[in-house]
Order: sequence, then C-alpha cells, then structure tokens
Amino acid sequence: MREFKAGGVGRRGGYVRRRLGLADDVEPADGARVLSYSDARKIAEGDARPTVTRPGRLTVAQAAEDYFATRRGNVGQDQLTYKTFIAAEREGIPDLGERSVSELTTGDLEKWLAAMVPQTDNKDERRAGQATANRRWNVLRAILNSAFRKDPARVPSDGAWRRVRAFPKADRPRTRTISAAEAKRLLGALDAPMRDLARGALLTGLRYGELQTLTAGDIGDDFVRVRESKSGKPRTVPLNKAGAAFFSELATDKATDARVFAQIHRLEVSRRMRAACGWKLDRKTREWLYEDTGAKLNPAVVFHDLRRSYGSLLLNAGAAADHIQELLGHADLRMTRRAYAHIADKTLQKAVKKLPSFG
Repeated sequence: MREFKAGGVGRRGGYVRRRLGLADDVEPADGARVLSYSDARKIAEGDARPTVTRPGRLTVAQAAEDYFATRRGNVGQDQLTYKTFIAAEREGIPDLGERSVSELTTGDLEKWLAAMVPQTDNKDERRAGQATANRRWNVLRAILNSAFRKDPARVPSDGAWRRVRAFPKADRPRTRTISAAEAKRLLGALDAPMRDLARGALLTGLRYGELQTLTAGDIGDDFVRVRESKSGKPRTVPLNKAGAAFFSELATDKATDARVFAQIHRLEVSRRMRAACGWKLDRKTREWLYEDTGAKLNPAVVFHDLRRSYGSLLLNAGAAADHIQELLGHADLRMTRRAYAHIADKTLQKAVKKLPSFG
C-alpha cells in the first residue's frame, strides 16, 4: 500500500509504503495474513490503515506536569484534586495518571466521572456528589485541553473529552450559614492567627483573598478599604463598634504596607476550619469524619460560609438586598438575591404573617 504524506519523506512530503499482507493468488484468503482484493481495499481505506502514523505517547501525568508548570496563580487545590482523584486509584475511581492521553476514550472518562458520585438514594447527597465530580472534571479537562493545544503531535484530537457531558443542574449556591452563637463557638475552637482571620470575615464579609491582602493602611477609624477585590473594583466596608476596635488593635504598631493578618495557605485554612468544627481527617481514606468535638458544627463550616453568614445576619437584621450587594462587592444584584434566596423567602414569610386577618 502506498499513501502520500505531507512532510513525511523529505521536506515536501512523499509516499509511505507498508505491506498489508499476501495476495490470494496462491493461497486462499483468510482475512488476516492472506488478503483478497476486497480485504485489502477495506484495510487500505479504513481509519486503522497501516500508513497512519501513530501518535507518540503522552501520559496524563506528563500532561498534568506541563499544565501546572505553566499555570499562574494559586493551583494548590487543583494539584491536590489531581493527585487524589485523577492520578490515584481510590474507592473504585480508576487511576488515569499513566494512561496515554491519545488513547483515552469518551467511555473511559465517563466511567471515571460516574465513579466519583456516591451511590445513595438521598437526592441532596447525590447532587452534591455530582457537583464535586463536575469540579474535578473541570481540572482534568483543563489538563487534557492544555495537552491538545501544546502537543498536537502526540495529542492529535480532543474528541474523546469534548463529547463528555458534566452532570446537569448539579451546581447550586451553597446556603450554609451559621448563627451568632455558632460563630462564637467556632472562634473559641480556632487558634489565634486563624481565629483573627475568621473573626475578620464575620465582621466584614470579606473574601479570603481580600483579607489576606489587607494592609494596615487600609484600616480606617470605622471602615476597611478593599483595594484588591475579585471584581477588580475597590470598595469600602463600614465597621460596627466591635469591628472598629478589632481592626484598630490588629493595625496598631504596623507599617502602612504591612499585612494585617497572618498569611495562611488556603488549604491550611480549610483544614483548620474543619478541625475546629469537630472533624478529623482519616489518614488512610483521606476522608473527614465527624467526631462531635470542638465547636460541634455538622456539616462543617468552610471559610466562605463566614462571608455568607455576614450577609445572612445583615438580611435578618432588615438590611436591603442592594446594601448587602455593595458591602459584599457583588457585581450584580441578581448574584446577591440568588445567594440569599432561601433566607429572603423566610423573611417574606414572617412579613406576610403580620398581615391582618380581615375577619
């Protein structure tokens, strides 16, 4: 068989010749070693024809290494997701690390995705599991897309993962909030630097990244100024009496460009929050188990729940949704309403109960 290859032989290309098998002139065709004319034509015109150049082998592990090496920003959580759920066989989840990227099939990836969802009849647990699986899939898909873009010779197609569909309607806004009493228990269970960071979030509603970049020069008499926000727009957040005293004490004797809070890695923040809530990490299974200790909060509180609790306490105190939007730095009022819809519904129910009976 002869097939022309652009750039295959010499700089301008040329013909590639490979043997298909023996002709059936002397021996009868068997479809494998001895071929009839129809057998040979079927092989020559098929996608698996012998002249097709097979791509070199690039493993998922190699693709991940290249991806994280060139990725900017905080990649710690994505790297942990890769090491724990993509490159390690765990609880029936297949290890994809040593698989060749070009040999992955849509079926392989869909089985991997489905294996991460817990088998349960509880709809909320299943939806939460699907949402988590979707986030892990986003990491794997980014790695595969990076390999396809950077190394087309070894990854000639992205069709296998383009056909994979994430679980639909799995992502819902997290609605976990804590009361003032629960917040006090949590703060009491945290160590000093982490306690300050958590209290700062409860008093301002600032995001983790906004608190970590806050400097002494950003602290006013009764406000904090956010210069680096997620939306890119600065904002000023007023403080109550307790908040003003707390931030004033933190900024005392610090240079204006000095960070207000101790710099704690995001993953360490997550670990300390869970531990303070009364959860312990099982070293073998890598699962967090509730032990009813510490602040005794189940489900566990993540750091972003403190920001959400700030908004819910304001809403329950009668603050308008547009005021909460400005304080939290939401780009759109719809985002605020979506995040606090469950609380707003309860507030409306209380308001309706105040109507007269007209009887």
